[in-house]
Amino acid sequence: MEKTIWGSPAGKKRLAKRLVAMLPAHKTYVEPFAGSAAVLFEKAASDVEAINDADTAIADAYRLIQKLTPAGMAKLKKLPWVGDEKTFKSLFDAKPKGDVERLHRFLYLTHFSYGKLRGRSFSPNGMGVEAKTLARIEQFAPRLKRVKVYSGDYEKVVRKYDGKDTVFFLDPPYPGYNVDVGEGDFDEERFYGVLKSLKGRWLMTYGIRGKLPGMLKGSGFLVKRIRTPRTIAAMRGVGGSSVLTQLLVSNYQPAAKALEGGSDFAVDDWQPEESPDTASFLATMPLLKGVEPDDERYVLGIVLEPETVDAQGDVYSAAEIRQAAHRFMAEFGGLGLMHQMRVNGHVKVLESYLAPVDFNLGEVPVRKGTWLLAVRVLSDELWGRVKDGQLTGFSIGGTARRLPEASPTTEPPPSDTPAADSQPEAA
Repeated sequence: MEKTIWGSPAGKKRLAKRLVAMLPAHKTYVEPFAGSAAVLFEKAASDVEAINDADTAIADAYRLIQKLTPAGMAKLKKLPWVGDEKTFKSLFDAKPKGDVERLHRFLYLTHFSYGKLRGRSFSPNGMGVEAKTLARIEQFAPRLKRVKVYSGDYEKVVRKYDGKDTVFFLDPPYPGYNVDVGEGDFDEERFYGVLKSLKGRWLMTYGIRGKLPGMLKGSGFLVKRIRTPRTIAAMRGVGGSSVLTQLLVSNYQPAAKALEGGSDFAVDDWQPEESPDTASFLATMPLLKGVEPDDERYVLGIVLEPETVDAQGDVYSAAEIRQAAHRFMAEFGGLGLMHQMRVNGHVKVLESYLAPVDFNLGEVPVRKGTWLLAVRVLSDELWGRVKDGQLTGFSIGGTARRLPEASPTTEPPPSDTPAADSQPEAA
């Protein structure tokens, strides 16, 4: 049985059953950051329920499903639901006529896009596969009938429904994860202020990056770390670690049984690291084209170069670069586009290696310890952007623990403090 109508980046459908078991008794239930609303669809209906999303397209889709008539459903069934890149591109550029076409466009693009982000890139894993979206609508549409749907700033909805009989499930954007769901504009300090002011009880899932985890120390809230394995299906075409680590936070004590771990769910106490500071980093290096005359789409690029100052004024040692390169191949092995979406299937990683000595690659000097990456660009669209100069280099970004440079009077930092989470992107 399906768990949501559509997928969502970092959605909670695999955790939904456990999260519902953690919710206290309530009369009003609110999800201010709905996404795919996995927890709502998993739980029993409450007297009053409301969902909100800052993405107007998501809220619009929920409203369209709420008012979908049998005639509208019949029309929806006649539209294409099998993955096809030409259909995908046509719908991406289309201007729908009427509610049914608008709903179909949203659902098709969501289902068949990379990472469920409704971006321009079609996921080749969906080619020829029929979406189960129609069955999901029939399953979940009745559950939505009495739910109030909002689109806009989360705080307005939170204030409207806050009270002693209200429970909120909060799954806001996670700053530092580059998923392109609003994390770049999310004000963590403002959000923390809202959390402290709520009268109702709330349960929140959150990433381990950004400012908020540090603010939670000493807050009096219950803070746990949860780790869940990422299945092959969840990782396909997206890349990422085999284990997903998140924070579970609440202003009440969930039932002890609900917090018990298992083979698919590990939970323990968590405290933010005291030091050193965690900071974002970004380094961009140019692509080298035409290295292989017989393979036009073979592109070689420098990912990181040792002892070179990046855009944030940071320097990476050869040992740190080596560890980042090894972790990339062991846990990620895929590429992203502009730090927003994965393009596995459109770009094939051919080589990843560390320069054993100083040498020249054509007219480009390469220093010993430099991390180089070679790819073949399979997508005509992406190759056109490379040739036109729109995509000019590999850009690696993520978070790292920042340490001061050692001085003669300072003991050097340990050698095992490389970039904590990094992955190359095309930029």
